[in-house]
Amino acid sequence: MKKFLAVLLILVLVLGTITGCGGGAEEPSGEAVPFKVGAIYPLSGANALLGNQCLDAVQIAVDFVNEKGGVQGRPIELVSADAPDPTAAATEAGRLVDQVGVKVVFGSLASGNALAIAGVTDKSGVVLVESGGIADALTDSNFKYVYRILDKGGLRGAVGAEYVGTSITETLGIAPADAKVFIIHEESSYGESVANGAEAKVKEMGMQLVGRAHYNTTITDMSALVLQIKQAKPDVLLTVNYVNDAILLVDTLKQLQAMPKVFMGLGAGTTDPNFAMTVGTDSDGFFCTDMPTNLPLDVFEDEEMRATVEAFREAFLAKNSNLKNASIAAEAAFAGAYTFLNNILPNAADLDDPETIRTAALETKLDMTTLGFGWDLGEDGQNYAAGANINQWQSGSVVTVAPESLKNGDAINVPLPIANF
Repeated sequence: MKKFLAVLLILVLVLGTITGCGGGAEEPSGEAVPFKVGAIYPLSGANALLGNQCLDAVQIAVDFVNEKGGVQGRPIELVSADAPDPTAAATEAGRLVDQVGVKVVFGSLASGNALAIAGVTDKSGVVLVESGGIADALTDSNFKYVYRILDKGGLRGAVGAEYVGTSITETLGIAPADAKVFIIHEESSYGESVANGAEAKVKEMGMQLVGRAHYNTTITDMSALVLQIKQAKPDVLLTVNYVNDAILLVDTLKQLQAMPKVFMGLGAGTTDPNFAMTVGTDSDGFFCTDMPTNLPLDVFEDEEMRATVEAFREAFLAKNSNLKNASIAAEAAFAGAYTFLNNILPNAADLDDPETIRTAALETKLDMTTLGFGWDLGEDGQNYAAGANINQWQSGSVVTVAPESLKNGDAINVPLPIANF
């Protein structure tokens, strides 16, 4: 009996060494079991430029954390997937979950893709860390394992409209009650969310909403919509677009001489580098309210955080030598991946248990991430420490003009030199 108990004890110890606890799992060879994560972005199609930049950013985050020993001693293994549309996003999410065995997915640039991915991953207890899709529905749909690091659509729309009702009206020399605003947006959950937030704030501040129109992103002729804008003669146009339709909108506004005094883009399309490159110098003064971008390094008071941001920018530009700065989309993708891998997962009791990862995500509070705002998740998975900045295109670069604490330049061209009324 004593020999039996001794053998049994040895077996228990050996098995314990092999299986480990939480992140300390090992292969039979004694090597740590890789912690598999996925990255789903549009690597082909209309949004491929930003999609590939986002993948670069996530890879840099993985490399940085692996250089420090991985997550709880386990090396991170990144598996990418191409999702040019929501159908592909759902299919690829299924592949990463069922065939690859990822525990976390980073994505996904567009709200439609994010919702499609969440519909697959959440059922399997796989975490989606979203750093691109801002549709309110993503955190209003009772998903349990979806965590969004950036602001939500309704809040972003409200931020842009509030800036119009304060700073823009003051610069134009008119009272908010005299300011005429027109809202135009693409009709997906993303466009609706942002536009609804903007409309509510416009009305709350007593500004005049002189029109609202929507369209499908497959649109090829915006003449009828722009004629509505021209007839309304707004002081400010609040727009929610993707890049191709944003460019089409600007071209049509110019052709039909319907450019307002202020063009306020609210994320996505108007922030895309292709927007300014295509519109050219006429884009100087166009607003593109979005996440913080290319913040001055002295904003990051913590030395380690500042060094991380600087190292990311250098690594990203080494991969994208044609760019002057990292894109907002890439900065957000890096922030989502790095924050989750470096700050959240180390606090999880068991990396293979989504419940302990959820607990770590909800209980971890950060004063600042590499995006300049903190991390404070609500039960719905929304980071309520996130906020949008008022950005503007100036000489081909995105410049932050508000809030005061994060700005790296002052607003220009209010009203726009090419305004028609």
